[in-house]
Amino acid sequence: MMGPNRGMRGRHQGFFMRLRDLPPKEQERVMANDPRFQRLPPERQERIRGHLKRWNALSPDQKQSIRQRERVFEGLSPAQRREVRSIYPDWNRLDRERKQEVMQTFRHMRAMTPEEREKYLHSPEVEKKFSTDERRVLQGLNDLLPGSSLDSMDESED
Repeated sequence: MMGPNRGMRGRHQGFFMRLRDLPPKEQERVMANDPRFQRLPPERQERIRGHLKRWNALSPDQKQSIRQRERVFEGLSPAQRREVRSIYPDWNRLDRERKQEVMQTFRHMRAMTPEEREKYLHSPEVEKKFSTDERRVLQGLNDLLPGSSLDSMDESED
C-alpha cells in the first residue's frame, strides 16, 4: 500500500539519481535553474544537497556498489521490497561488526534448504548469538530467498 507522499518521494529520488551522475558544478547549475527544485521546501532542497555532497565524496567503487544494490532491489517483487524496507531500520541500527556477522550468517544460510533455514533460525545457537533485532533481520533476509514464505506468496500473486 502506498502512502500519500510515496509518489512525490519517488519523483524526488529520481531527480536525485539524475543529478548524482553529473559533475558537482553541473549539479548546482541544474538545481539553480530547475523550477521544480526551486519549488521544493528549503529543508527538502538542503536534504538533496546533503545527499549529493555525500554521494560526491564516495569513491567510484563505493558508487558502483550502491548502484549494484539498487539494481538488485529493483529486481525484487513488491512483497520482497516491502520486506527489505521493513527490516532496514533494524539493519541500520546494527554496528559494523554485527552487520558483518549477520551477513556472514546469511551467506551460510543461502546454502541451506528452506526447511533447514527455518530450523536454524529458531535454534538455540541463533537465539544465543543474535539479538532480537539481528534475528528479525536474518528472518527478513531469509524471506527473500527462494522457497521462503514471500517467494511462495509472490507465485500466488501471478
